[in-house]
Amino acid sequence: MKNPKASDQAQNRDLSNASNMDSSMENPKAIAEILNQAKKIEENNFSNMEHFTSISMLLNANDLGRTKDRELSKKFDKLNKQMEDINKLTSDLLNDLSSRHN
Repeated sequence: MKNPKASDQAQNRDLSNASNMDSSMENPKAIAEILNQAKKIEENNFSNMEHFTSISMLLNANDLGRTKDRELSKKFDKLNKQMEDINKLTSDLLNDLSSRHN
């Protein structure tokens, strides 16, 4: 059985070490590769949003846009909102990386 107190101490030590690291990245190759990987995330996000649109159309009935399944629609709306947040965060990250890379 793990000692929860020891685990907490290890996590605190890891957080302390992380906060002592230099917050700026000076390696241009690393920044370029992070930027490249973040662009791939953005592309994936776009693809995901296309799927969200398809699901949304399937969940809505043809008559006056009423949902076919309220409970399923609520879950989908929650997931969709989180995906929108991810898209915004990804965009912010790309903007930051682009400004550092140029």
